[in-house]
Amino acid sequence: MPFVYSIKSWLIPALFVLATSFCVTANPSLTPANTTQWQLLLHSYQGQAQITDPDFLLSAGNFSPEAEMAKTLELFRQDPQLAFCRFPARITFLAEKLNLPLAEDRFERCPQLENFIKHVPFEKIELVYASEVTSSATSMLGHIFIKVSGTNSKGNAVAHSLAYFTEITTLNPAKLIVESTMTGMPGFFSVRPFAADLKQYRDIEQRNLWQFNLSADAQNKRLLQLHIWELHQVELTYYFQSFNCATLTLEMLALLKPEILQDRRPIVSPIDVVKAATNQQMVQSTIIDAASPWLFYAMADTLPSQIKAQLDEISSLNEFSAAENALTHPLAARYLDMRLEQSVSQLKMSPQQAENIRSRMRLDTDQTLDLSHYKHPARTPQDAAFSASLLQDANGSALVVDFLPAGHLLQGDNRQYLTESELQIAKISVAINDKGTALQLREFTLYSAISLAPDSAAFPVWSGEFYLGFRPGWRQDLSRWSTGELSGGFGKSYRLHKDVTVFGLAGAGMATNLADSLGFIYVKSGMLFTLAADTKLQLQYMAHSGKASEPSRFQQMSAALSWFPEQNQAFALHFNHVQILGRQSNAVGFEYSNYF
Repeated sequence: MPFVYSIKSWLIPALFVLATSFCVTANPSLTPANTTQWQLLLHSYQGQAQITDPDFLLSAGNFSPEAEMAKTLELFRQDPQLAFCRFPARITFLAEKLNLPLAEDRFERCPQLENFIKHVPFEKIELVYASEVTSSATSMLGHIFIKVSGTNSKGNAVAHSLAYFTEITTLNPAKLIVESTMTGMPGFFSVRPFAADLKQYRDIEQRNLWQFNLSADAQNKRLLQLHIWELHQVELTYYFQSFNCATLTLEMLALLKPEILQDRRPIVSPIDVVKAATNQQMVQSTIIDAASPWLFYAMADTLPSQIKAQLDEISSLNEFSAAENALTHPLAARYLDMRLEQSVSQLKMSPQQAENIRSRMRLDTDQTLDLSHYKHPARTPQDAAFSASLLQDANGSALVVDFLPAGHLLQGDNRQYLTESELQIAKISVAINDKGTALQLREFTLYSAISLAPDSAAFPVWSGEFYLGFRPGWRQDLSRWSTGELSGGFGKSYRLHKDVTVFGLAGAGMATNLADSLGFIYVKSGMLFTLAADTKLQLQYMAHSGKASEPSRFQQMSAALSWFPEQNQAFALHFNHVQILGRQSNAVGFEYSNYF
């Protein structure tokens, strides 16, 4: 019997492989290698392998989906059990498509795979979006990963994160940009308890975790579960623009519903994945694990200003005269409880004082808040933008064309973000004069970030900005003079109203045109107004010591009125006034932007 069984164990699969190999040769258009699911299992995109580790690709060095399928079938012919233990998702897929026989005890004979399945159940699948962090260069686009949960083999309810990420090992922004876009960075795929991510993102980094419960049939969930095992201990290379956390997450979701790839963009961002899942109607329900600052501002935006002021008095001055009135609002108890908690953490009052106020006010903080429609990530504009502007100044008119591969602008529609912020990555701007005789590179921004997070007594925070790139300054004769620039500044922002933000920043930097370098300092202040009819007004004043070697101190006042008729379109009117040594210049412009 053992001898007969051993013959069957390789002879029957060999016959199936031989037969299916003949069919593959006879009619290539019908092969599983041409299917979307097979290419997703290989993470092949436009015919190129995004994972090149030989432990993952049998055809590494001479890759094609067809070659990989042939190598996989060859491995299966040689040792069916080894092939299944190494590539359970691929073999399961090919077995279904080609009617390959699989041993009934195949899971038992792969103890590590069986242990993974027992401990990481896939009964429920959720897409998790960790909101942007405006103070972090690597997190201003947010983070995306998959959460799976269910009951494990011991009868315990468990949840795990399936996440792809990289680690930043340099503070040099130029080196970081080169590594993340050209040479690649070490990528890591992890399966870890979701509780660890919840603590890290929500409690430590103060980021919201949006959890979107996804629809998926049992067969596709099992295929994804087996594929996760195939990614175990594989060497991955992370590229910001082509193979990032969002790219891999989107491809994993496509194993549940291939149609989601219709929403794939040249550069996939975390929010793009949220939008794709929403557009393809994969989202069944949404819950939010809200970070304290986000929850605080959500309630502050909703509370009437008078009630909010009364609650602030109770938490800071122990004034109870208006307590009965203020606490009638449904959000009052939660808001006051959070104010008391922050006062204790800032040592402004003792825990006993806070507890006395809670007892006296008889706070009920158990009510559930529905935040799923407050500043929803799927309602943000796309991260890439193309803009065209007509500018008119004393020197004539010009057409300016901008391309922003990833980011968003301060003048843009930031209503679905927690705070006013800006992110520019690899933005390029060119201009041609009205005579059509001069094409000029006006700006090339490698990386720029501005965070105007509002400061408050409950959550004190700094605002700041950073710039690395090539952009214009001014000479004495009011002509533009573009130079390389590295600069940064800090300051404070305040929210006067939920639709009005004021800020002030002071900073310094270095400008260079290779032949000469010059340090400079600057201060700036401004206001941003979110207005009716989908419009926004930005006002700013800046005093600058100058970037040119001759005395070129200048003052600049600017205004931008933007209108957002649709989620991914914007129009803007610009006005700019510059003064240098008693001379002055005005410029006006009209801009159209399309986000894609």
